[in-house]
Amino acid sequence: MPASTTADPEQIVTAILTAAQLTVSEEEFATFVRDYPLIRQAADALYLPELDPDEPAIKFDPLDFYSGAVTAPAGKDA
Repeated sequence: MPASTTADPEQIVTAILTAAQLTVSEEEFATFVRDYPLIRQAADALYLPELDPDEPAIKFDPLDFYSGAVTAPAGKDA
């Protein structure tokens, strides 16, 4: 039987808290269960399949994007 793609938020939150060895109050647990679908949706929205063929950037140089930017040497006032 294939795994369900829509798991119960209560089961997921319980698994996450158990894996992290965390104990929370009933009120905190209820908040986590209530908010988990929104947090999961936001995290899923960060995935951009069209970027799969691209290698991740190991460094970011803003000067590559802002050619007109001028920076002062390190330790100097601009």
